[in-house]
Parts: sequence; structure tokens; C-alpha cells
Amino acid sequence: MTDSRTARPSITDALTLHNDGRGDEAERAYRQILKREPRNPDAWHLLGVLQSERGDHNAGIASIRTALSFREALEYHLNLGSALLDAGRVDEALDALMAALRLGPDRADVHFRLGNLFRLQRRPNESVAAYRQAIALQPGFVEALNNLGSLFLEVGQTDAAIAAFTDAIQAAPTNAESHCNLGYALDQQDRLGEAAAAYRVALAFRPDFALAWSNLGNTLKGQGHLHQAMAAYRSALTHRPDFPMAHSNILMAQHYVPECGNADYLAAARDWAERSGGGLPVTAPVVRDDRPRPLRIGYVSSDFNSHPVGYFLESVLRAHDRSAVTAFGYANNGRTDDVTESLRAAADGWRPIVGMDDATVADLIRRDGIDILVDLSGHTGNNRLTLFARRPAPIQASWLGYFGTTGLPTMDWIIADRHVLPPGEESLFTEKVWRLPDSYLCFTPPAEEVPVGPLPALSGGPVTLGAFHNRAKITRPTVALWAQVLAALPQARLLLKSREFGDYGVRQALRDQFAAHGVAANRLRMEGKTPRADYFNSHNRIDLALSPTPFGGGTTTAESLWMGVPVVTLRGDRWAGRIGVSFLETLGLADRLVADSPEDYVAKTAALVGDLESLSALRAGLRERIRQSPLCDAPTFARSLEKAYRSMWRAP
Repeated sequence: MTDSRTARPSITDALTLHNDGRGDEAERAYRQILKREPRNPDAWHLLGVLQSERGDHNAGIASIRTALSFREALEYHLNLGSALLDAGRVDEALDALMAALRLGPDRADVHFRLGNLFRLQRRPNESVAAYRQAIALQPGFVEALNNLGSLFLEVGQTDAAIAAFTDAIQAAPTNAESHCNLGYALDQQDRLGEAAAAYRVALAFRPDFALAWSNLGNTLKGQGHLHQAMAAYRSALTHRPDFPMAHSNILMAQHYVPECGNADYLAAARDWAERSGGGLPVTAPVVRDDRPRPLRIGYVSSDFNSHPVGYFLESVLRAHDRSAVTAFGYANNGRTDDVTESLRAAADGWRPIVGMDDATVADLIRRDGIDILVDLSGHTGNNRLTLFARRPAPIQASWLGYFGTTGLPTMDWIIADRHVLPPGEESLFTEKVWRLPDSYLCFTPPAEEVPVGPLPALSGGPVTLGAFHNRAKITRPTVALWAQVLAALPQARLLLKSREFGDYGVRQALRDQFAAHGVAANRLRMEGKTPRADYFNSHNRIDLALSPTPFGGGTTTAESLWMGVPVVTLRGDRWAGRIGVSFLETLGLADRLVADSPEDYVAKTAALVGDLESLSALRAGLRERIRQSPLCDAPTFARSLEKAYRSMWRAP
């Protein structure tokens, strides 16, 4: 090979340097060739590829376009498309790929890249068609099958997704990514046992597959195996220490674990911030001014859809005073629905950010001139906390979607109330605390018009207690507590309802736990997920609801109260165990429904069931009580929130 230091390297010499990762030498070689041959298209093309790979996308695009001016070649168009896509110039990237398609209509990889780009543009039908054409041209195209399945998941077609992932496995049985994808799809169908098995197959083929470990942890948590879930998350971090989502999953799971407490959350959050945010570039805060103008507020979430975040934000976003704030939504959710459209309509600006890297989103936020950026996810799934680590806005706050400190030094405030975060606990948060005057949440009455039915027990049947919480919340202390309730009420039965109970293994494992406390299987009924209107109507089959411990009810408590069903709640030792307390204190019902000990919990439940006429009267007036309370007063809540934002803006 010609020495790169000589004046006459060949394209082969330069490309060898390029492929060996010797970028500076490769660039010198390409430029030496171009000095000799200014119209050499291959040298211009490969120089552009190198420039784009090194992050200089604009220079790379210009170089590849120079190559195309001398010769049109399919590979040039493909690499131009990649460079344009990396630069965020999606429409131009599509033009480049369409030019490649005209030159190579039978190239499976071109159709595959088109499928990826259409997916990014949220054009699912065209994306599906492109992936299918790629697979038709190259049967067993594993990457295309996996991406097709992932697209089907995004649009809610889980059966089709499972079929695509199964085809990918048949084409390449040892491909760990395909088994991992299949596990995720099975989890979405509430087939938790099968999902866990699929993840374990993936890990058998690739033991260091951090994503599979993390996803297995989520499934184990869904099955109620909290300690096994924590072990799986830690395995993910062992193999990939810089995996923020696995670390966030540990933080999230800790809130369910009785043995963990507030000091553990703080330590883990600080550790997360050190691992995931410490080395990121941070933009200097913009100089704040207090001119009489609306503050520009940016809300960031992966849950702008039929999700608790969407439900609690919807009425507040509509009620914002536009003379006080201008509200933008930065939507990281792949799934959209009617709630998404309602939120989009209520916002002044809407920015889908799915698939965009943090640096690009941070630039977008700065261009939008956001004054206060509000995170609505915390350490829940698909969060963008690493974006907040870059400080794209002068002031940043955490609210609504999480129940603990983020641990980020760049998160300035956390919005709470005196019930979930009592005075004296400020030291457990890295953020400054702002407490709203009533509950820190505002409930949006559901669109489903399901009337409150009469108290079921008055019809002469047995008392039915209900708990519509996810399986992870039904910890061993919760089982023991509810078993005490059932022992005190020998004629009562318990209805459990959540998506995880669609899995037979989950149901049987919980029956066994109750049996160990002497509760017969015929006193328990478990049901899986149903449409939202049916879910609300299920409240008309229960007389009284029970909240778990240590992670109590939140959205389920608000929905139960809306349906006229009182909720007995144990005052918790953590924010996640006090959300229901916040609702009940705000409604003035804490004296009857909030217990300070397990014995008090059993006594309050027995007292309510022992006076069915009084319970019936409470049920009949509960919806109107919540409707007229601060929990549903979106305009007043929005004024309090806007006052908080203005005070945060003015604070030194």
C-alpha cells in the first residue's frame, strides 16, 4: 500500500485508512486525491461520508452532492440520504432515497431505508409497504422484519407484530434482538409468562444483552417479582453501565419495594445523575427578564395519550391563561389517540420528538424560546431526563408523572403539595420544593359517561371489595393487610382488576399468596384489562375500594372516587404512598378513609361495610363532591400553577 504520507495515495489507500478508523489520515488522503483529480466523484463521495460520520453533516452533504454533480450513483444517493437524515433534514433525505430507488428499484436495502424514513415521518402505511417490499425482495430480511414488527407495535397491531417477530426468528433462530422484540410484544398482550420466556431465550443467545435484561425486569415487575426485577435491572447495568433507562427502572421499582425508603431513592437518583448526566454538555442559562409577557412553558412527556399523565394534564392545559403562559408540548410518545389530539389542540405549540436525539431536541427547545421546561415523566418509562441534563431552558421543573427526586442538578424545582411531600422532607430532594395549595394534581373528568350505580351490597349479595391496581403494587405486606380485612369480614369477597391478571400464571401466584394467609380462592376474582368504559362500569360491581401499600393508589383512586366508590388508604412513608391521601385530604374525607396503621385500616374498612346505608349515601354524593372540589377545578389549579411558574422565574 502507498504510504499515506506520500503525495499520491490511491482511493484504495484512503478507504483502507477510513475503514481502519484513521480518520485524519483518510481525510488527508482524500484531499490529496482531489488536489490531483478535482472531479474524482469517488473521492468526493467518500470524503463526504467521512465528514458526516465525524459529525460535520453539512460539509458531508456538500461533498456528496459534489460527487453527484460529476456522476450519479445509487450509493451516493443512499449516503446522501443518511447524511441528510443525521442533519435532521428529513424531507431532503426522502428525495435522496427516492433517487436511489429510481436507480435500484430491486434493491431490498433501499426499500428498507425508505421504510425507516417513512416510520420517522409517521407515515405508517407507506412504511409497512416499504418494509414488505424489502422482505419480498430479500426473504428472511431480519432487520426489516424486526422493524416491521416494531412499527406494528407503535400503531397498536400486536398480533401483526408478533407474526413479524416470529418470522424473523424463523429466518435467524439465534438472533437475540428478534426474541427480545417478541418478548416485548407478548408483554403488550399481557402474556407475561411467555414474554419472560422470550427474554430468557434472547439472553441465552446473548448474555450481555442489556436491553433484554431491562425488559425482563419490567416483565418480572409486572408479575409481582420485585426483587427478581431489581436483579435483572442490575444485570443490565453490569453489561451496560451507561444505560440510563435500566437505571431509571431501578429507581421506579424501588417505590414498590417495602424495604426501600426515601433515603434509598435519593441515593439512587444521585447515582443515576452521576452516571447519566454528569458528562453531558450543559448550555449556560439564558439571562432571565421579567418583562410583562407570557412565560413560555414547555411540557415534556412520553405519555401524551390515554395515560395518567394525559388524564391529569388535559384540563389544566385547556385552562391555562394565555396572558400568563404560552404552552408547548414536546411529545416523546409513539402511540397517539384521542387524548393526544385533545392535548395537541389545547397547546399553543406541539413538537413530536420521538426518535430525535437529546442535542437536536435541546436546540429545538432553545429555538422555541422556552423559559421553563417541565418534565412530566421522572424515572418512568421512555423518559427524557438526559435531555434535562443538558439544561435547554433557563428554569427546569419536575411535575405530575413521578413521585420522587430526579437526582439531576439541572432540575431546579419539583412541584408537590403538603400531603405528598410534608414539611421536613426537603432534604430528600435535589430540587427545590414548590407546594401547590391543595393537591398537586387536577383530575380531568373522563370522556366516558358511565353513571354511578347503586351500592351493590344493598341488593342482598355479599360485600364486594375492589382493588384495580397493577400487580406490582400488590406486595406481600398488601396481601397480608387485605387478608386481615377479609378475615374481619368473612362474607366479603375481593375483586382484583388490572392488565397483568390476564395472565394465568400471575393469577395463580397471587392465589397462592392469599392461601398462605388462609384466604380461599373462591373469595378472590381477578380480571384483566377491558375497554375504558367497561373498566369504569366495573366500579358499579364493588362497594368499597382498597388501596395497597407501600405504593398506594393514584389515578385508580381518583377514578374510583369519580365512580362513587370510597377508597380506604393507609398513610404511607413515601410520596407514592400518599397520592390517595392528597386526594382524600382535599375532599375532606381523610377522617373516614385514611388510616394511620394496619389495624386502623382494617377497622375503617369494617366500619364502612358495617353501615351500608351510610356507605350508600356517601356513594351517591361522591361524584358531585369531587366535581365541586379543587380536584376538578382546572381554572383555579392553573392559576396556582402559573403563579408557581412566575415565582420560579423570579427566584434567584
